[in-house]
Amino acid sequence: MKTNTIKKIIFSSVVLVLIFVFNIIFLIYTNNAIQEIGELKKEVSQESAQVQNVRDTKKKFEDLKIIEEEIDNVLIKEGGVVNFISLIEEISSNSGLDITIENVEFSSPEEEKKKLGYLDMTFQVSGSWSQVTEFLNSVEGLPYLINIDSLRLSASGDESGVLWSATFKVIGSAI
Repeated sequence: MKTNTIKKIIFSSVVLVLIFVFNIIFLIYTNNAIQEIGELKKEVSQESAQVQNVRDTKKKFEDLKIIEEEIDNVLIKEGGVVNFISLIEEISSNSGLDITIENVEFSSPEEEKKKLGYLDMTFQVSGSWSQVTEFLNSVEGLPYLINIDSLRLSASGDESGVLWSATFKVIGSAI
């Protein structure tokens, strides 16, 4: 009987040692796996942050493109000077005014100084007070970055009516 008991004790001890060794191996393996999972989670988190950063940058880039287009639309382009002059002439015609363009000067942008160019234009219109003010309001409402640099008004006429003359100097930003 003693041999059976000793065999059972040895067998139980061997089984316990094997279970213990298996648990140690399992713990070492799971610990390594947990570390690898942690590193992978960290990498995924970093990749996710980079993807979000790329999305944010793309959105900012698209917003900047919209702003650039808006800025482009308010600047007089070198090839658009004739169109701008035609627009001024059309406004004067629609207001019932006679127009005389006295001076047009276009300065190209200075690339090295990163300065905008400009369109310097002087013109004279003649008509009634309401026609002149309508013209002025229309010019001020143009979708361009322009500044009425000077305005000289004079009236002439007799009892039959007053004829107003206005000389405008308009400076527009250009590219």
